Amino acid sequence: MTDCTDDNKYTRRAVLATYILRALRRLPLCVAALLLIGCAGQVDHHGHLFTNVNLQQIQPGMSQDQVRLALGTPDTKGTLSGDVFYYISSTRKTLPMGRPKVIDRKIVAVYFNEQQTVKNVGHYGMKDGRIIDFIDGETPTYGKKLTALEQLFGNIANRRSLLQNQ
Repeated sequence: MTDCTDDNKYTRRAVLATYILRALRRLPLCVAALLLIGCAGQVDHHGHLFTNVNLQQIQPGMSQDQVRLALGTPDTKGTLSGDVFYYISSTRKTLPMGRPKVIDRKIVAVYFNEQQTVKNVGHYGMKDGRIIDFIDGETPTYGKKLTALEQLFGNIANRRSLLQNQ
């Protein structure tokens, strides 16, 4: 009788060990899946969210106020005479540990004539844009470049001379 119960204990232990080993074999797969989920990018929408209904409402002859009611306040206006309203929308994707990348951009330009009514509507996208290189750097300044110690001792000397003049 005791032999049967000992066999039963060993069988239970063997089954339990088998379950644990199976779970441990799946653990790296689960960890890898969680890490891959964390690497998914985040998509952000900025600016106007255009719908076809809103864009179809803009017809030649509409006033500026009617355009504002349909599309909202423009993101920017033409700089010279204000005869263009620009509505801008962009979509960016950001990967973990990466810089945001613009994946889509839509610009709707509403052109007005001299009577301040819609002349035509322009639709622009990424393919219509130009890449502009911004120069990062510092504006050069004239004068002598001083080290930190020279600046410190120079300030002390300047203060002494100011105190003596008073």
